[in-house]
Amino acid sequence: MYLVTGATGNVGREVVEQLLAAGQRVRVYARDAGKVAHWGERVQVAAGDFRMPETFARASDAVEAIFVMNGNQDPQTFARCIAAAKKHGAPRIVFLSTILADVPDMEVGQLHKQMEESIRESGLRAAFVRPGGFMSNACQWIGTIKTESAVYNPMGEGRYAPIAPEDTAAVAVRALIDQNLCGEVFEITGGELLSVPEQVDCLARLLRKPIRCVNVPVQAAVNEIIRAGIPAQMAAAVGQSFQAIRDGRGSIITETVAKVTGRPPKTFEVWARERASLFS
Repeated sequence: MYLVTGATGNVGREVVEQLLAAGQRVRVYARDAGKVAHWGERVQVAAGDFRMPETFARASDAVEAIFVMNGNQDPQTFARCIAAAKKHGAPRIVFLSTILADVPDMEVGQLHKQMEESIRESGLRAAFVRPGGFMSNACQWIGTIKTESAVYNPMGEGRYAPIAPEDTAAVAVRALIDQNLCGEVFEITGGELLSVPEQVDCLARLLRKPIRCVNVPVQAAVNEIIRAGIPAQMAAAVGQSFQAIRDGRGSIITETVAKVTGRPPKTFEVWARERASLFS
């Protein structure tokens, strides 16, 4: 039995699907059982909230391994959840971190690094999956593509190698199932460096419509994130990531997906073609 947190998210949903496809038994940890009802009896549902570590402890009972996301909680609450899980069978942990975890001046990275350290200090066996930027972040452009035929871009011409959530999930699933991968740190990216304008050009070709890519200041993007309801500190941390890419610090490609899964990562064009209907 495997426990999956964040099962309604882009990566967590894929982890559930890929575990089920591999014939594994799955339990999902969710605040709202209705949001995971589409899996029906294919999964067990453990209702709970990361802010209440005792619910995470109950969900962790009798599972072999847990796919853990940060759950947007503070590091102290996260550490209490990990400690609670340890008391219920000491499951292995696969933690969804970030490729920025070893970058000292990046706040998003340091938040995840603190959580990684909480897992290490717990003594639980663990693997750490550190993706770069997700292809699915392009879904944030759907609204303005539909209404304005435009994408507002705070990352300038900076290039990075976006990773498909399903490729991230594939690495996580391998780490969940294969206990020999405990102790590993998997830094994963897609296989091609792309700027936002290049991604927008790809979408424009697929949709057969012109799409403007409008350069905006990083702070303007941060302000929009805050208006969307994200706490100011987290929004500022995201802004740091935008600035790093804008400054050319995101040009990293790893071969981890191919090494772990035996196949190359999905290209942005393939990912976008599969989801073109979302943008049209």
